[in-house]
Amino acid sequence: MYYNAENGNAIKSGMANLFGKGKYADMEKENKRLKEELPKQKAALQRKYQQVLNAERDRQNQQLAEKDKQIGDLQGKLKGEVFRHQQDNQEKDRIIRQKDSIINDYRERLGHYLSTLSELLRGAVKAVIDYVQDGYRSFSYRQECDVRRYMNGQPDKDKAADEVLNASHPFLKAKECERVKGQLSYIARDMKEERQQSRNRGFHM
Repeated sequence: MYYNAENGNAIKSGMANLFGKGKYADMEKENKRLKEELPKQKAALQRKYQQVLNAERDRQNQQLAEKDKQIGDLQGKLKGEVFRHQQDNQEKDRIIRQKDSIINDYRERLGHYLSTLSELLRGAVKAVIDYVQDGYRSFSYRQECDVRRYMNGQPDKDKAADEVLNASHPFLKAKECERVKGQLSYIARDMKEERQQSRNRGFHM
């Protein structure tokens, strides 16, 4: 160690002689300053690195929070849609049950009402109701036959048409009554013309 120390001192002494004592002292001073500055620069770099690291972590956390919020919003919308869909289905089921109840009640009342009528009038009323429910502009051949079958047994065709209309009235709306009345009047008029033509043919014979 003593030898190395001597060598070190000799080197320093040689450098001092080579560069001059002033320059050597400046170098020693700069070297000391750099040694003192190095930990500070290292600490500053660590702080800067930590700041960058924290900023990146905050940015990623913010992105994750935004994505979590978007997922939460979508889940909320989905739950709302599911709830509305369930409500709609429940309302549709309620309407269907209500309609079924009305239809069943209608059929029961119709059956009871028709049972109180004569067979021929019952067939005519049933034909009128079928005509209205089918939405035809005129009676079908079968429906007209059922109406005519009743009216054939009545001497006054206009009165017979009124009887069919009045018997059908409990199951018709105002507009439907007018339409049915027109159809029955047409059938009554046609039957009277047919009877008159038949009489004329009999007279000529």
